[in-house]
Amino acid sequence: MRKEDGVNESAETLRIALPLMTRYKVPTTPENYSIWFHYVIGDRPGLNDFIDNLLEQKTPFTQDVNEHIYQQFLSDQHLQQAEQVSKTLVSALAETTAALRHTGSEADHYHSVLSSFDKSCGSAQSLTDVFELLNTVLKETQSMQQSMKRLQQDFLVKSDDMDKLRKELDQVRKQASTDALTGLYNRTTFFDSLEAVDAESNPLSNPYSVAMIDIDHFKRVNDTFGHLVGDKVIRFVADSLRQSIKGRDCAARYGGEEYALLLPETSLENAVILCNKIREHIAKTNLVRSGTKESLGQITISVGIAQKRSGEGRMDLLARADKALYLSKERGRNKVTASDE
Repeated sequence: MRKEDGVNESAETLRIALPLMTRYKVPTTPENYSIWFHYVIGDRPGLNDFIDNLLEQKTPFTQDVNEHIYQQFLSDQHLQQAEQVSKTLVSALAETTAALRHTGSEADHYHSVLSSFDKSCGSAQSLTDVFELLNTVLKETQSMQQSMKRLQQDFLVKSDDMDKLRKELDQVRKQASTDALTGLYNRTTFFDSLEAVDAESNPLSNPYSVAMIDIDHFKRVNDTFGHLVGDKVIRFVADSLRQSIKGRDCAARYGGEEYALLLPETSLENAVILCNKIREHIAKTNLVRSGTKESLGQITISVGIAQKRSGEGRMDLLARADKALYLSKERGRNKVTASDE
């Protein structure tokens, strides 16, 4: 396909996608545009059926809905990009290795020339023979100097390229592992961390705990103040979690207004103490609207905690923590409940 054809196709897709986004009141963010771009060209399995079902049910495209669609159908693009950058890094390293190998061969040849010169000097019959030997060594020396100069230049170029690739790879990995709104880890990274901690922990001698956290009455915040203020509340709770953990602890946005904490080497008792400190800090903080300074009212969270048991599966552990969370809700919210099942 010619470049002009690709540009024309993209322009046509844009012409179709933007009116659709306007019709269904979808904010024109890069992530949302990616969703509707792929919806128009129909290249993401399951995406069109999912959106068509939402349209049929007249479901509003809220931020949570848009984020869910992006995470489910498009977030793997970050991982694909990371894989491509990794391949480029490997290629650059291979080229550098080849250059070293080639220069090494030239160095071996140069060493043999010098050795031959050393032996031949003793048997030279005349100054003419010595000059011929010197001329040979001089040419080889010049050739070796040029080779080393090329290698140095190649190294400088490859070094710059690899530094750029490393930075790009770090950025892509961060995008793939974190939640865009809060900067916390996303659900996928949380499960990866949970798997790693579970593999090395012993419930008897080295226990770990998990906590499920939910913002109380969050829908009321969105309905009263709008989604932008709702986002501010979500970020505030995320910042409170981030500032309260340390070491290998992992805080993640689990979805919407729900979060998860992974607390390695932490007993149920200590996890309850930590989560109560977080809960109290959030409840005491008075959030206000940026422009009007109007108070958002008291923001509170409900928490459910469970400690890993011998022979228990990871999903069963999370289910116990989730059940404890809903007990906190049933008991009046703004509470921390430890699973006792």
